[in-house]
This record gives sequence, C-alpha cells and structure tokens, in this order.
Amino acid sequence: MKATRIVLVGLPGAGKSTVGPLVAAALGWEFVDLDDEIVRLAGRTVAEIFSAEGEAGFRARERAATEALANRGPVVLSPGGGWALDPANRVALGEGASVVYLEVSPMVAAARMGGAASARPLLAGGDPRDRLTQLLAQREAFYLQANHTVSVDSLAPDQIAALIVALASA
Repeated sequence: MKATRIVLVGLPGAGKSTVGPLVAAALGWEFVDLDDEIVRLAGRTVAEIFSAEGEAGFRARERAATEALANRGPVVLSPGGGWALDPANRVALGEGASVVYLEVSPMVAAARMGGAASARPLLAGGDPRDRLTQLLAQREAFYLQANHTVSVDSLAPDQIAALIVALASA
C-alpha cells in the first residue's frame, strides 16, 4: 500500500518542522505541524498547556489531534518529539501512514535549536544537550519502529527532503 500520510519523528531539533513543508511541497501534499494544530485548537501555547495540564494533558491533546487527521490525506505530519511514545498515535493513522525517523545526535539537535531550546517545556532548565541525550535514551526504541530511518546530522534540509520524497515515491 502506497503511503497517503508521512509522519516525521525524532528528537526536537531533528528538523521535522523544517523538512516537513519541503516534503509536502515536493509531493503536492498538505503539511501539518501537529504542535501548531494543538495550539490552534487549544487557544494556548504548548508551554501553557504543559503548565496547566502537564505532559499527560498535552499527550491527550496530541492523540486527539492525530485521530482527527486520520482521514485527511495526503498529508505530511510533523508531530512533537514524544508523539512516537504512544502506539495509539500510529494506529490512529492506519496502514496508509509511513513513519520516517529523522535520526539526529543530541549535540547537533541542540546546536540547531540554539537559544530556542529553552522555550521548549521538556528542554527548559539545564543543558539542552544533556536533556536531549536523556530523551533519546527514553525514545530511541520507539523512533526505531519507523518504516524508514534517515540520518540527518550532516545533511541540509533540502537533502533530507529529497531522500524522504524518494522513499515516498518508491
């Protein structure tokens, strides 16, 4: 079955929100940044949702937003880094979903985000590289369940997008 939904997973800073629109444009598909969709539906920022509802509340909103996208397509979806932890998210998207893991080292991810890392609730406080290393240890097994893995440390966004488009077209 040919994919009608491509889901980009990986650590914060892997390039999901940068590469996703490039992939969508090349394929002529819709692009959805899931965090932006959650913010739009909630009328609050991700940080405000985390503050008011905790991570569990945010993950429930993430699951609901994913389920709402299940019948939309074709679409390139860029969820937050923790999306892959909930198997219900992938199940909700059905067999037409192809998950692509953008594999990035914590050092490169932190460098890409720069000072913006502290604005992310799960990276606030402390050294972002240390926190990203911890997140990778918790999440990598889930990320590796993806249909495809693309190592992105030394690639530019257009190169990553071209690889994903080639995978989608194969």
